[in-house]
Amino acid sequence: MAPHLHLMSLGAPLLFTDAGEQIRFRTRKHFALLIRLAVESGRKFTRDYLMDLLWPDVPAPRARHSLAQALTVVKAKVGPEHLIVQRTSIALVPGVVDADVRRLDSCEAEIHGPFLEGFELPGAVRFEQWKDEWRAKLMPRIRDCLVRRMDGARRTGDFATVEEHALVLLDLDPLCEDAVRGFMEARAWVGDRGNALKAFGRLEARLAEELGAKPSADLVRVADLLREGRRGAPPSAGQGQGQGHVSERRERRFEAETLIGREREFSRLYDAWLEVRRRTPRIIVMVGDPGVGKTTLTNAFVSTCQMEGAAIARAQAYDAERELPFAVLAELIKQLTLQRAIGGTDPEALSELTRISPEIFSAFPGVPKPVEWAAEVIPLRLADAFLKAVEAGTEESPLVLVVDDIHAADNASAAILHVIARKLPHTRLLLILTARSNELRTVAAPSALASDSSIEAMRTLEVEPLPGTAAERLVAALVAKAQREIAEVPVPRILLAGNGNPLALELLTKEWLAHGSSSLLSDLEALNTQPVANIGIPRAIGAVFDRQIRRLDAPTRAALDLAAVLGRRLADLPLYEVVELSPAAAGEALSRLRDEGVLREVQGGLEFRNELIRAQAYYAVAGPARRHLHRSVGEVLDQYSDANRRATKLEVAWHLLRGGDHLFRSPDRSRADFGGPASRAGHGGRDAASPPSAR
Repeated sequence: MAPHLHLMSLGAPLLFTDAGEQIRFRTRKHFALLIRLAVESGRKFTRDYLMDLLWPDVPAPRARHSLAQALTVVKAKVGPEHLIVQRTSIALVPGVVDADVRRLDSCEAEIHGPFLEGFELPGAVRFEQWKDEWRAKLMPRIRDCLVRRMDGARRTGDFATVEEHALVLLDLDPLCEDAVRGFMEARAWVGDRGNALKAFGRLEARLAEELGAKPSADLVRVADLLREGRRGAPPSAGQGQGQGHVSERRERRFEAETLIGREREFSRLYDAWLEVRRRTPRIIVMVGDPGVGKTTLTNAFVSTCQMEGAAIARAQAYDAERELPFAVLAELIKQLTLQRAIGGTDPEALSELTRISPEIFSAFPGVPKPVEWAAEVIPLRLADAFLKAVEAGTEESPLVLVVDDIHAADNASAAILHVIARKLPHTRLLLILTARSNELRTVAAPSALASDSSIEAMRTLEVEPLPGTAAERLVAALVAKAQREIAEVPVPRILLAGNGNPLALELLTKEWLAHGSSSLLSDLEALNTQPVANIGIPRAIGAVFDRQIRRLDAPTRAALDLAAVLGRRLADLPLYEVVELSPAAAGEALSRLRDEGVLREVQGGLEFRNELIRAQAYYAVAGPARRHLHRSVGEVLDQYSDANRRATKLEVAWHLLRGGDHLFRSPDRSRADFGGPASRAGHGGRDAASPPSAR
């Protein structure tokens, strides 16, 4: 029988018809009678039991009269044919009233609070006892249901729903770690670290006061991440804190970013993450057009993985650095090193990795210097050493390695990642490679990696432009964030010009909010006689970028020019003395570029909002000026002595070559300055080269 009434009892009790109309009772005990019959519909209850339940202190004749009146009311609500009234017993026909408690196991019930919250019958002691018994009996099932719902919402990146269920569970059980964790994750997702840490502090205090206990290690780790870093082991007594000492901070938290309309893609990534946690490695090749949101999606996803215990290493590949061998691999190793994520690796393997990551010497004292090998052997030894490091790292915690814009990666790094992908054992490794679809096909090594169908662990994830409704939600969110009214904004025109591309939509919306009717939107629409929807993202980015840089002051423009040259070192403030900016002035200029949307903050550092924007900035610098910047940067890097900031000789040589220093094209000079045949094989920017030993 299909139910025609719906009883909500998990929270304040309510009764609704199929049409959603609330059914009210003039007397609370009449509603209590229906509740008691409905939660166990089909069960026969004796009249004596019901009288004792609801009218315990009333003489029997009056109690029978009160029960008869209540049954008359209940019949009117549910229909007389649905209430079975016999001489000594009463029952409700099964299926007439859909009681939410009967749908807890399937996790379909709406949960707003404890069973019959706020519903009390003064004097009805037996009813209160029954309510308390059921509340205690239902509590584990309610908790399990809420946790399952939070897990389901995490899978799609819906942290607003995670927070909603976490708050309900917190009200039910303030000492429940699942609830506190869900609330902390949801607050962190929107950047509210303060309230996330307050929730942890309240739990910590109550556990100590009431149980003499402490939060679990996993929850402490989440709190430490929100405090901007997890602490490593303290230095030994003889290690000291002098030059070359690596900070104790082990990892920087990834900030989640606004994510709209990407539930399908997020759930695909999260499913891969769940497999990785079960020791089934996965490689995700995420492809899409420029500006479609691959990096935003990846950063949002890995912030979730990090909260769940993963160590994250992320490298941005730069087209301008394609000729710098091992640049991407070196960045991944550096990040894993500074997080102490590969400390269990065999010393010989760590020794090989010091060729491209000198930070290893400071992070792991006692690692020997690498043995000299023939140039053609070193890439193979690096691949073997990196595989051993990955295996060792995944024994301690899952690893998530991200290479953004793999199509721009140097061939040497791509080739080694290809070797790793083919040899992956059953480890807790998730490798995410993002790429522009049209450019991936044109580069040899990255294309060979991404298209190798023999790699069982590999999956392809295509990120499409946003559909209309999601694009509209994104524009509305940007307008709301700017505290403006959506009615002021020409949303249909922005949607047409943006063509579902999130970066274009963001830039065009912010441009309109800043300039109104004088915005570039009209100019973009006039650029082409084709329909506006055919205007491409590079044109939109280029037009907005050109306008942005025209309104920058001289110091900020100088900082932008140098940042485009520096690439992943753009947050190294002392380098800005090359353009006569002090570290303080450079920091102020970079903050302005971040506010303008040119840069964004990732894992506590800065990077360009999109590689297309960096390319616009890089090639906007005149050729002679660009060569001067490269040469000056190379000379400064060559003087670095701090082990934590020191550049590899190959990086120095690359900048000098880009700067037009032809002395470094001489084999004799290369051999003399960079240490022999391995270095000479690397000069001239050939990606298959082997790197020299790091100094």
